[in-house]
Amino acid sequence: MTREEFNRVRHLNYREYCNYLQSKYGIGLSDYMSPSFKKLSSVTRTPEGLIAHHKAEDKAPLLSQPEIAALFPFEWQKKENIVYCDLLEHLLLHVKICRYPSPDKIEGMEVGIGGVINFLVPELNDLYSGYQAKQAWQKYCYDLVADDEDVYLAILKDFIDFKRNDPEFGILSLFSSYHEQFGAGWSRKKNERIFTEILNIYNGRLCDE
Repeated sequence: MTREEFNRVRHLNYREYCNYLQSKYGIGLSDYMSPSFKKLSSVTRTPEGLIAHHKAEDKAPLLSQPEIAALFPFEWQKKENIVYCDLLEHLLLHVKICRYPSPDKIEGMEVGIGGVINFLVPELNDLYSGYQAKQAWQKYCYDLVADDEDVYLAILKDFIDFKRNDPEFGILSLFSSYHEQFGAGWSRKKNERIFTEILNIYNGRLCDE
């Protein structure tokens, strides 16, 4: 996603952005899971650098995990409810879920925030700090957004501005690494430059333009 495109879509709500991405990439190539809640490889578009996202994640999180998906309607796994996106678009989807959760959200469940804090920000921090993908599918996804750090920071600015007055949000939650947990010579210490950029956003030192 380019910065120009981000500026065009930043004010869409979550469902509007899902529709935008389905217009851009199409709906699912197949249902995400079979009726027995096993993932179908036919839905995958990672060779194009694209991730499959569940539109219903504004109602409940982690719908790509079979044991969780099985708790909810199979309709949520249908191909018309699958949205393709690159990694930055995936982050923006989850930021928009935080801002625009469904009125039908499952009671007691947090939506959007886990994808931001636990998965996408840690992974993108590593990517923009020089982490090299070890698997082919991951490399496709990383290469597609590798030159778009400015878009990453702009998305984070919107997220930080939205969460700034939330007493449960702390900026330190964004100083993270995904691959650190797996060893392989990576740690959050290698992410210090991107952490400084994130801190600058928090302190109001990133321009909107």
